[in-house]
Amino acid sequence: MIAAMLHILAAVALIVQQTAPAAGGTDLTRMLNGAPPVATSAPRPTAPATQPAPRPANAPATSASATPTTRPATAPVVSSGTTPVAPATSSAPVRAPAPSGTTATPRPAPTPGPANPTPTTTPTTAPAPAPTGEAVVAPVEPPPPAPVALDARAVAALPFTVSLPTGFSITTGRPGPDFNIYTIRRGGQPFVMVYAGSASQFPIYSGEMVEAGGRASVVANEEGRRVALEHLFTRTAAPTEIHVWITSLDGADRLLAEQIGQSVDAR
Repeated sequence: MIAAMLHILAAVALIVQQTAPAAGGTDLTRMLNGAPPVATSAPRPTAPATQPAPRPANAPATSASATPTTRPATAPVVSSGTTPVAPATSSAPVRAPAPSGTTATPRPAPTPGPANPTPTTTPTTAPAPAPTGEAVVAPVEPPPPAPVALDARAVAALPFTVSLPTGFSITTGRPGPDFNIYTIRRGGQPFVMVYAGSASQFPIYSGEMVEAGGRASVVANEEGRRVALEHLFTRTAAPTEIHVWITSLDGADRLLAEQIGQSVDAR
């Protein structure tokens, strides 16, 4: 307090010195120094301002009296027309990033199975029952008519001649529009077939081709002997071709079939 008063008096003396004439300055000073102290209301001392402690150069600027407050989380702004999607949270551990140039493929964690797995039985599907109803019966073709043996008159009208041994006959099958096929048989066994038409399938056997007696023949070597397997006659009138061939027989029947085939001649 005394220091404050001395400070005020020194300020007053300085003002008087500057304003008063130089001659009377000394008397005034002596008068002031000898006068009794004047009761003055001393200024109320104020608490020294507390200066904030210096902060580091790289520390962020914050107010000394500021109290940190927690701001509420602000929801992300979503443009109109879209639905905000909450960020997915996962408790799975975060894997370190894969090295550059390679793509890390996440592997699922193995799921522990039961200690004693129960075998799975695949149910079998029972076959569907057959539909019950009227059975559809396919039409049955009538059997071909039994071959009818030609009589002597019909044999004489054939476009070829043949020598028939005892017990043989000539039958005809289902004729075509411009051909007929005849069978020389003994009972139910065919020996020689004769085609009379305009387009035969000669030759049907493989062998040596021989032309003699107005016909072309196919001859094959069988067990050291030559066997005539088929013959072809050509005519100027219809039927233009007469094709004769023996059937597949063995032993003596084959020799007999060859003899009958060689006896055929065109009229």
